[in-house]
Amino acid sequence: MDTPPTVYLLYGDHDLAFKDFIARMKDKMGKPENAEMNIDRFSPPNLRITQLEQICSTVPFLAPRRVVIAEQPTKLMSSDSEREKFFDLLNSIPSSTAFVLIEPIDFKSTRGRLPSKPADLIQFLENHPSAFLRRCEIPRGSQFVSWILEHTLELEGEINPQAAHLLAEFVAEDIHLAHQEITKLLAYVNYDRPIEVSDVEKLTPFYGQSDVFAMVDAVGKRDGKQALKYLRQLLSDEYPLYVFSMIVRQFRLLLLAKEALEHKMEPQSVLNVSPFVSKKIVAQAKNFNLGDLERILLHLLEVDVASKTGQDTLEVALESFITQLTR
Repeated sequence: MDTPPTVYLLYGDHDLAFKDFIARMKDKMGKPENAEMNIDRFSPPNLRITQLEQICSTVPFLAPRRVVIAEQPTKLMSSDSEREKFFDLLNSIPSSTAFVLIEPIDFKSTRGRLPSKPADLIQFLENHPSAFLRRCEIPRGSQFVSWILEHTLELEGEINPQAAHLLAEFVAEDIHLAHQEITKLLAYVNYDRPIEVSDVEKLTPFYGQSDVFAMVDAVGKRDGKQALKYLRQLLSDEYPLYVFSMIVRQFRLLLLAKEALEHKMEPQSVLNVSPFVSKKIVAQAKNFNLGDLERILLHLLEVDVASKTGQDTLEVALESFITQLTR
């Protein structure tokens, strides 16, 4: 039987993944009452190396291992000497202890990059003889849909793949909102059947894309002030590149819908979105003419080129794009 790691590092912005990992560790510790006696959790400002050394060396009671959880462990790396003391501690963890380090990193603000202290800690643990590392990053795109499917199963329910796609659109890839909505939807279907598209349309508010729709509505009305307000809201909540991709997607859908309407076709047949979203796209497409939408997509291509060639940051290029559209 393989010896389990003594040090675990979970890092990233997916705090639900942190909680799930700890819950699984707890399940392996036997009776819940015994597990509780053998779990210790520390976070700043109550995070001290001497205290951690003491608790990590304490023998577990009526459980196979003691679990010691330290949140924001890089706070212990405030100087070179403190960093060395912390690394010495990591090298001395006994096999009877699982020392779990949880390092939150806002990948949105760091653009997916690792700050220096977490990078140092990761580099050290990659060469550690008994360490487990996991990057816990909020999933995006198709990975977010897969996460919805998996998370629903973890909650002992089931969701139709089309419903999972729609829910992902509705919650704008917000894992906490998705968890909340999945829980509500499972209660609604009473865990007796899979969650269907109609359930999502009935119970889940059209959350994330609402700012994109509102921004595009304002563009259609030439209301620059409101359009910029919604753009800035989007940029404060998401990566600029992700905001750009949402805007491009929205105008592409509007162009497809407009072309379908011009040719007396049913827009739903070409949009490849749920009927609920399709209705909103069609209603919004009526605010634009075909030539406008074609020019907007060409302008978005120019925004992409400008940001990639260093002529403008994506944020500045998008604001300029909105300003020019609403003059």
